[in-house]
Amino acid sequence: MFRYMKLPLLGAMLLLYGAGCNVVEDRSVCTSTLTVDLQEVDRSIKEWQMWLFNADGKLICKDTIYRRSYGSRYTVEVPRYDDVQCLLWGNIRGATSLNEAYSLGTFMLKGHEISADSLYFCADRISTNGEESYLKVVPVKEFATVDIYMKGWIGHDYDATLELLCANSGFFVDKRICGSNTVTKMDVFDIGNYYTHFRGRILRQSDVENLVLSLFITECLPDGTRGAVKLSKDIPLGEFLEKNGYSMQSSEMGDITMEVDMSYNKLLVKAEDWSATYTLVEEI
Repeated sequence: MFRYMKLPLLGAMLLLYGAGCNVVEDRSVCTSTLTVDLQEVDRSIKEWQMWLFNADGKLICKDTIYRRSYGSRYTVEVPRYDDVQCLLWGNIRGATSLNEAYSLGTFMLKGHEISADSLYFCADRISTNGEESYLKVVPVKEFATVDIYMKGWIGHDYDATLELLCANSGFFVDKRICGSNTVTKMDVFDIGNYYTHFRGRILRQSDVENLVLSLFITECLPDGTRGAVKLSKDIPLGEFLEKNGYSMQSSEMGDITMEVDMSYNKLLVKAEDWSATYTLVEEI
């Protein structure tokens, strides 16, 4: 009789275990269905990398969300915790090297000389202790597009090169700024009548004080190669930005537009609703 009862009891225990979260009273062992709301995300952001950390800083979930999911209900099963730190980065592309440390020490750095990726960030704290949880993604712009119009310049005999020097080159996954000096070479974006349009992207900096624009004018030789540097000038762009109220701490970084007028030997700096003038002094 004893042996006859043992098998049904064992079967009942297996059924209970297999049913898991459907019948177990302690539901802390269950997952929570996290809905990630991306309806306010612009589709120019191609994808999001998402990291979730518990209160002890342990990574509990990592996922990639692609833009095909922006208009639909994106869900993922996550462990249950009262306090979850949600960190998301958008547009981590080819200009960014990612050190995946699976911790809050994860960092990303901009490649040297190239323009930064158009990075966006979102951070929030939520609870995933219920059956369902919710996260709304509100992007914050972490880069500035820099446009420089070099006027009165025809590059037949000389070639112009512009570089931006920044003190910081990246972020930790929680948006702490990190990295050392980095150079961004400005690319020629457009050429018009008596102007050349240069464009580049820089990341948010700890401050603007050390932001420098370097201008190099190089002789063009008949064989198509570059000759001697005729003008090398470091322009303290950060000083202008700081004096005129440009903030690297604003929630949305403002883009920067500059004009270099070689005819008048002047640099006119414009950002948002202000401007400043800088004299180049040297004659070529």
